[in-house]
Amino acid sequence: MGSVCASQSAVNVVGAVESKSAPKEDHDEEINDHDVEDETQESATLRLLLLGAAESGKTTLLEQIRMVCNQDFSEMELFHRKSFIYANIVHSMKCILAFMKKQGMDFANPINKEHADIVTTRLENHYCPFNEEQYRAIESLWKDANVQLAYDRRGEYNLNDSAKYFFENLPRINNVEFQPTPQDLIMTYVPTIGVQNVIFSAKNQSFQLFDMGGQKIDRRKWATMYDGIDAIFFCMAISEYDQMMVEDQSTNRLQDSLNLLGKISSEPKFLSTPIFLFLNETDVFYEKLKRVPLAKYITDFTGTTEKEALQCVEAKARERCSKHQGIMHVYYTCAINQSEMAKTLDKVFKKLLKEVR
Repeated sequence: MGSVCASQSAVNVVGAVESKSAPKEDHDEEINDHDVEDETQESATLRLLLLGAAESGKTTLLEQIRMVCNQDFSEMELFHRKSFIYANIVHSMKCILAFMKKQGMDFANPINKEHADIVTTRLENHYCPFNEEQYRAIESLWKDANVQLAYDRRGEYNLNDSAKYFFENLPRINNVEFQPTPQDLIMTYVPTIGVQNVIFSAKNQSFQLFDMGGQKIDRRKWATMYDGIDAIFFCMAISEYDQMMVEDQSTNRLQDSLNLLGKISSEPKFLSTPIFLFLNETDVFYEKLKRVPLAKYITDFTGTTEKEALQCVEAKARERCSKHQGIMHVYYTCAINQSEMAKTLDKVFKKLLKEVR
């Protein structure tokens, strides 16, 4: 089931943020504090490669890492994220409206036809607060009963997972004194082209992480960063099992992610490199399983529970990594959940330091 709208304009972010402060199976079981001493003297900087398809949650994971490591966002970064919040809102509403048009769906409130025209014709490349007319148009559209029905069918087209969050927070976001909260920053989708280079410290160890753009056009650049990598963080949006790629309407998004993982794990330079696999968007995955059977897209799946569905996707991922000789750690994640991600990242860095030091 493909997209009926184009992707948002991507942003190229290149820079560094300095912090002030059969593969062997392994899961995210607890590790005691004595496994990795926080007081261990800092050693040479470890290089991490953050990979995954577009919209897999890579950048959200990076935001969580920065927050866990107590990195403040610069004024320029906050301005940048704030502008993309408005762009996210417009993009999401346009996606819903495009789906409604394709399906021949009318509005429950006839006045919303005029509001839809405002969104589709007057809000191009919009990165700033809305005027009164624009605000009322978006607010009225979101409250429309048939827009809500279209939102409920979001599995049939590509819609940002943060759409509902931002629509429901529209009054706060459009306030003249609005400043993004940490949760706002996590929920904001900012596509990345090129390389985002971030330096941070965790558990008295310096890291340099390279976040690579995940769209097809960007993947050819990945190989330029393959040398000297100590570990790979790979994100996979498992909730996309029923969706097709924006760039290629004939390719299933989950299958594309699995193929990518297989390609990376069999890369000669990474055969023994630890892989930390984040099976992401579990919240959306669980909700979607109630409406869209996994067996429709993974035909050999015979399970009936959420746990079995997760295990099935993990098994498919491990099958693709049959040539990989290192350890692959697997985590089931919801990258927008701050408290859970803080716990997960604590485990990740403990395991990582235990292996590479």
